[in-house]
Amino acid sequence: MSFSKGTLTAALLMTAGVFIFSGCNNTDDSAALTDQTDTAVTVVSHPDVHGWIELTLSQAPPLLADAGAVSTWLLFDGGNLLEFNVSNAKWQAYFIEGVTDVLDLDILGENPVFLTEDELLAFSVGDCEIVPEALPEGFNPVELEIRSGNIAILSETGAVAIKSESGFEVFSPNPQLEPAGDLQLIGQDWIFRLQDGGIALLDPSVDLWQFEDTPDGYVLAASQNILYMGSGDSIFVRTAASEWNYHSSGHLYSDGLMLTEKGISSVITPDEILAESPSFTPSELVSLDHFSEPFWAIDNHGITVFTELGSVETNLPYYETERVFCSLAGQNTEGMRGSTESVEDMILAGSGTFRIYESVSIRPDPFTEFTDAGRDARRDLISISIEELRLVGITLDPVGGDQALAEDGNGVSYILYEGTNLAYNSHVAEITSNEVIVIQDVIINYSARGGGETTIPTIYSLRLHEEGGL
Repeated sequence: MSFSKGTLTAALLMTAGVFIFSGCNNTDDSAALTDQTDTAVTVVSHPDVHGWIELTLSQAPPLLADAGAVSTWLLFDGGNLLEFNVSNAKWQAYFIEGVTDVLDLDILGENPVFLTEDELLAFSVGDCEIVPEALPEGFNPVELEIRSGNIAILSETGAVAIKSESGFEVFSPNPQLEPAGDLQLIGQDWIFRLQDGGIALLDPSVDLWQFEDTPDGYVLAASQNILYMGSGDSIFVRTAASEWNYHSSGHLYSDGLMLTEKGISSVITPDEILAESPSFTPSELVSLDHFSEPFWAIDNHGITVFTELGSVETNLPYYETERVFCSLAGQNTEGMRGSTESVEDMILAGSGTFRIYESVSIRPDPFTEFTDAGRDARRDLISISIEELRLVGITLDPVGGDQALAEDGNGVSYILYEGTNLAYNSHVAEITSNEVIVIQDVIINYSARGGGETTIPTIYSLRLHEEGGL
């Protein structure tokens, strides 16, 4: 017997004795009915599944990454630039010719801005053009920061160049400083860490430099005009000039995200878990404005993204004539086995956790007796992967025992039932009138990064298409 998912759900509910009433009629009769029968009203739903998905790229991990309100930008060596836009859940690839030695990346509006050794390069997405602006002569930049439309560049001597309509205005400390980075904006003050400890504060409106002591730390972050310092596994908050109090435990990132034992949170609401922890400690953790999903964890091994499964398109675009292989719930195309003539790989855009394989039956009577040669060549199904099989036919039994006939690349036939186990932690979950649904529990192993394992289900569908038939 074949059920649609809605029919199957309804049948299960009735079996369990759970009744769902529609409408909100608050009459006395309905209240009396509830009191008499003591019926529990249960809302049945399918919650969104969120998790970490690893992306497999055709080249090394990105050099730089940042995000705005709707887009995440990844810059790769050689000028390759990828944008992921949450408004349409799509990737867009760009190639920025002649851009080398990029020192930093930040976002102005929804457009990326790049800092090189001698220029500031503003990329216009709408025009797909780069607008360069030369830096002041003799200015040696190390870091770019854009806050609320204000653009500032920190130099290796502690000087700060602030962008204006007429160009750059440079503010230089006397004597020169040794900045450690993390340029931030609090009110009118541009603030950065110093190599020997403490912070420097510049108020450009009066060209005033001030200095404060801080806890020993490795990262300075700002959010909602409040400064935070990450020191080991502890985070401190600035409550007044040169006064810092313990804030919370965790690993702090410059955008204000925190990685704790419980998960990812923000310095604003450290007790609110925004995402599960990745199984490694990333060198960079990026999210959209206001700490919104998706969350991107980046290290020298690659990129992972925490999001609702299926909401990030994983068939990334081509760039620089190299195919970008996507990772679907941890499995990439290098793991493909079986006959490519009988199995067509159809990776659906926007459905990163689903890979659908379609096969076409041309046999008039698929359930004929197996040949002796076929019997001799048969293998245990537990050793056969879903990629090796081509769906040939389906029979539906009204009293149970629906079965499907499939062939491997050598033409050897096998009978599949619901519950049949296949290779690589996969099993037949359902047989319908024209498809076999297989679920594989894909194990993503992060042990190389000192982490553990994550299991994500991947859904496969072998579909049957008969001419004028199913």
